[in-house]
Amino acid sequence: MITQNKTNRGFTLVEVLIVVGIVAILAAIAYPFYAQYQMRSERSDATGALLATWNELERCFVSELDFTACNDVVPEQSPKGKYSISADLEEAAFKLYAQPTEGGSQEADDECQEFTLDHHGQRSSSPGEIKSCWGW
Repeated sequence: MITQNKTNRGFTLVEVLIVVGIVAILAAIAYPFYAQYQMRSERSDATGALLATWNELERCFVSELDFTACNDVVPEQSPKGKYSISADLEEAAFKLYAQPTEGGSQEADDECQEFTLDHHGQRSSSPGEIKSCWGW
């Protein structure tokens, strides 16, 4: 008579729990970095909206010769809806503002709460520095 040794294949519960624990620790370390990276990347929604609006206002000024006649080219929100866009329009000057929408995810971005761009192309941000908020 031939006897066969049955070998168990698979993982024990302890081995699975160890792997799950390691994955949980790695996720706990990685998630804050991912969330911070995502918040920084969403700032481009504000800067892109301000630059696009700046271009539209300049284009409108060429035909109207008055920025106050160009109020309809200023959007209420950025393309992704993360920021509210507003403008102070004067006859020969303007200043654009982007602020996180109320209740939106970008409200948690303490470094860059407001972006501004004027008719000269001067950028500013508060409370953070221009380079870190605008990315260039």
